[in-house]
Amino acid sequence: MHCTQCGVLNEADAKFCAECGYQVSLSQSAQKQAINANEEIAATQQVDVGQVSNNMDYAQLGKNVASEFLGFAKKSIASPMKASREVSSEDKVSGIITHVLFALLLPLFSYFAAKGLSAGYIEVPFGAFVVRPFFFLLIYLAVYSAVVLGVSKLMKSQVNYIEVVVRFGVFNVLPVALLLLAVLFSILSVPVFSFILFGTGIGLFFVSCIAIIFSVKENGEGLDVFYGLILANIAMSIIFMIIGDSIVGNLINQVENMVPYGFY
Repeated sequence: MHCTQCGVLNEADAKFCAECGYQVSLSQSAQKQAINANEEIAATQQVDVGQVSNNMDYAQLGKNVASEFLGFAKKSIASPMKASREVSSEDKVSGIITHVLFALLLPLFSYFAAKGLSAGYIEVPFGAFVVRPFFFLLIYLAVYSAVVLGVSKLMKSQVNYIEVVVRFGVFNVLPVALLLLAVLFSILSVPVFSFILFGTGIGLFFVSCIAIIFSVKENGEGLDVFYGLILANIAMSIIFMIIGDSIVGNLINQVENMVPYGFY
């Protein structure tokens, strides 16, 4: 090894320099420690850079999804029937987001409305009013989409389940927009206008349940669209009664448990 003091080459196991007497082994050990420390710092910096890069990727992905959803919403509001028949695989995420928003905003409005009506005298549980109905509504939307797919097969239409879900999402964009406004006005304590928006949004949702049948009818073969509407509405009513009964029954039980004895 070379002496760091005078540069003379010494034997590998030498402890002191043969020329100047400098302690070579201690110098070598210090060099190794410095090298190891530098390697650890470099590895840490690489991990930090990787984490920053991943965070930037997620942020960019979020921006892309938001941009695609806004474009999807604009097309859906401008021309719903045309947009539903022009959906592509790129619209899959936007369609699913629409259904998730609908399933969230509807019970969220009920939660804020119940808090406003209770005037602070009764504690309104978030889980009973929002979380459980949210999952029930997601199930309803998924099952009804499956019903529409079955009806489309009877009408000899070449559509798949995901396409039905996305087309249904196109028609639900406007109800979602109205429900969002209803929630905002409810938070701002404008109850009358918020209830009007809420009722209009629910009414348009039922219109969407009918419009999706017309959307999947692509030719003159198979079951007539009139009978398709009858089948879909019967199925929708049955599903709504089952799921709606579960939601309403759960809410009634929660309200009864919240109301103090002798309050009414």
